[in-house]
Amino acid sequence: MDANLSIRMDVKNVTALNQEGYDMNVISHKLDLSKDYVQTILTCAQGFTEDDTMAVAVLVEASL
Repeated sequence: MDANLSIRMDVKNVTALNQEGYDMNVISHKLDLSKDYVQTILTCAQGFTEDDTMAVAVLVEASL
């Protein structure tokens, strides 16, 4: 799988759970992702009001 596509899927899943009210610890556990990675996704997603997973994925990938 393309790394960027994988990150986009993570961004979509993390932001969806966050919008449902789950915190980083729960999201990390539910998706089997590190807390640092979830925090990076949520931090990068804060700058976007629209649902632009590609733009957030690019920021996340650049920060890894």
